[in-house]
Amino acid sequence: MSPLFNKYNSVVRNTHGWNVELSCTQCAQSGQPRYEGWSPDLSVNVSGHPTIYAKLACPKCGRRLTEEAGRKLVELFKDVAIPEQNRKIIKAFIAGLIIVPFMFATLLFVGVQFGWWGYSAFAILALSAALIQPLVMRMNYRIGRLRSRCACGQPDYIFMGLLGRTYCYRCSSCGRLLRLRD
Repeated sequence: MSPLFNKYNSVVRNTHGWNVELSCTQCAQSGQPRYEGWSPDLSVNVSGHPTIYAKLACPKCGRRLTEEAGRKLVELFKDVAIPEQNRKIIKAFIAGLIIVPFMFATLLFVGVQFGWWGYSAFAILALSAALIQPLVMRMNYRIGRLRSRCACGQPDYIFMGLLGRTYCYRCSSCGRLLRLRD
């Protein structure tokens, strides 16, 4: 893989984990849960309910703590605002998705109408479609870079889960919470 794609993958990749205390409702154990990895969950709850990817278990009785983690995620991130930089990146992305193909389509339409080229110029639309993937990659990279800046100077953001359509992170160095929309 090229160094450019390695850098892209290292920025975009999430570090999964859970470093927040939870309480087990079965044995009343309160403390750091046992983290047993993560698994992708295809049921994303867009209605504001949390989606937890971490496999968390009580260290005492071994009960799964997914429900408790969901409640804790809501509690932690209910007052955390999405950074303005994140909103600007998404607005620029949407504008690029609309403006770039519209410009190419306008150029194609005007060129065909005035006879600058023939109908074989529909390759311009293919070029427009080909530019969408780099545009998406650039947006993902810019949003991923937001996780590399923290007030503590040693950002190590751990992905905790989804709250609606926002990604919830916690800095393992200082505990700062970060909520991003992708």
